[in-house]
Amino acid sequence: MKTILSRIGLGLLLLLIVSIGVCFYIGEFNYAYSLMILLLFVFGGMGAIYKLRNDEYMYDRHLSSRSSGRSEYEEYTR
Repeated sequence: MKTILSRIGLGLLLLLIVSIGVCFYIGEFNYAYSLMILLLFVFGGMGAIYKLRNDEYMYDRHLSSRSSGRSEYEEYTR
């Protein structure tokens, strides 16, 4: 399922980049700039989601290192 969604996402990304180029070529600058802003929002949202997932992962590792008796330094250098 993950590979199918990633292929669909890459296809949509390629289609979006081509459509931005076509809009600039035919002179529809407003559409091209709005598609660029949409692309910026998509990448910004993906970055926020990945940061949230990383923070959650680091917090869970911190809690598991406390319960196992290891120090934070040992867990980091391990």
